[in-house]
Amino acid sequence: MSTGRPRNHAHSDAAKEAALHLLKEQGYAAISMEGIAQHTGIAKQTLYRRWKSKRDLILDAFVDQADRIPLVPPTGNLQEDLRLYLQQTAVLLNSDCGTTNRALLAEGLQDAAFLKELREKHLIKRRNRLAEILRRPFQFSAEQEEYLIDLALGPVWYRLLIQNAPLNEAFMDQVARDVAAAALKLSET
Repeated sequence: MSTGRPRNHAHSDAAKEAALHLLKEQGYAAISMEGIAQHTGIAKQTLYRRWKSKRDLILDAFVDQADRIPLVPPTGNLQEDLRLYLQQTAVLLNSDCGTTNRALLAEGLQDAAFLKELREKHLIKRRNRLAEILRRPFQFSAEQEEYLIDLALGPVWYRLLIQNAPLNEAFMDQVARDVAAAALKLSET
């Protein structure tokens, strides 16, 4: 949770950029507000005026980056739209983005308030994008829509967190087929 408004947008942007750079270079555990201050030349107290902790700064930087992910254009075919969305998700989660997701979720599992913030700032946005895809051809109840979203993202998050098998094209294609089939069944009820 942010503690105040940034006095200088350039400082905020530089701090977020440095956080992402250091995250990629050093990993989540090695990053500190002091390291970000040294990397940017911004005073540590200036960073703390804007963010309470490194995790808040990293979450803001991560959310800004995720918000720039392009929407999947409609193809007119639900399975194909789901496939494109899930393929895009796999590419992101197989990059530094996946490592950041795991680190932020680990933080959230230790702090309920931070988990709520992670859900509200990031995870709900990804769920909403998937909901938009599901609504293209069908109308579902809120409960059905939540089920389909969980059906799509549950296996993806399981593989991301447990790392028992790859998030590859074949897996994402199968998830898209399964969710499209479930959506079709639900639409007929």
